[in-house]
Amino acid sequence: MELQQKANSAQKSSNLLVKLVVLILGVLFIVKYGIGSRAWYFVDSISMEFILIPCFLILLYTGYWRGFLKAFVYLIKRDQCTAEMIRDSANALKLVCRTSFIWGSIGFTISMVNLMRRHMLDPEFAALCGDISVALIPLFYSLVINVVLMPLYFELNHLYTKNAE
Repeated sequence: MELQQKANSAQKSSNLLVKLVVLILGVLFIVKYGIGSRAWYFVDSISMEFILIPCFLILLYTGYWRGFLKAFVYLIKRDQCTAEMIRDSANALKLVCRTSFIWGSIGFTISMVNLMRRHMLDPEFAALCGDISVALIPLFYSLVINVVLMPLYFELNHLYTKNAE
């Protein structure tokens, strides 16, 4: 009976993860195509990919990808998780936050070096302020990722201390 219950709960959580992934992909599809192509003009996909791809690869390489996905499930189903499972998910969220900040900083540095190089080659280059705002986009994306994930990380840490006692 216990094995059947564990199998059922595992099936339910995997179904929830599939639904979550489909929901996220659906929202992205609607934003890109449903609202109108003009809404997508405000997203710098190169900077976003520059940050998200390393985060995804590090999650895959370290094996924390499952913990990252399950972090959202643990916040919903608080009673059905152990302290170790919560700790792994919190570590996965922290890893994504740090990785996004590092790669956002690298993207900002690369953009600023290119901007300064362009300014040196063309001293009459007048659009410096506009290009600085474009150079700040990778930092903005990493900030958005951290603003979304850090409260979840702190909530998981609170849940971990509660379950560890």
